[in-house]
Amino acid sequence: MLTLTKTVTTTETLDTPEAIADHVHAEFLRRVEAAPFKFGDRVRITSRDGIPPEFMIGDVGTVMLCDPEFSQLTTLLGVNTTGMTIQFPVPTANLEAA
Repeated sequence: MLTLTKTVTTTETLDTPEAIADHVHAEFLRRVEAAPFKFGDRVRITSRDGIPPEFMIGDVGTVMLCDPEFSQLTTLLGVNTTGMTIQFPVPTANLEAA
């Protein structure tokens, strides 16, 4: 038996602002679908590696951005020790659904 892996390159011309917008939106939808967490998901932090102790109090947050294709970090909205609501990047591998 022989297994082949093929890479196919396609060329497409985006010649209008609408075509560019459609292309970008389709890529956005593909990435959102592929992400383990979606915008607005509530998550629990399972490991605090790399997170300063004064950030993300309660080990919980709400997902602001998760694009694992280009970053191993997920941006969460949470609370710091002074009670201020902040955005902070957390390793995606250290999160689980809350």
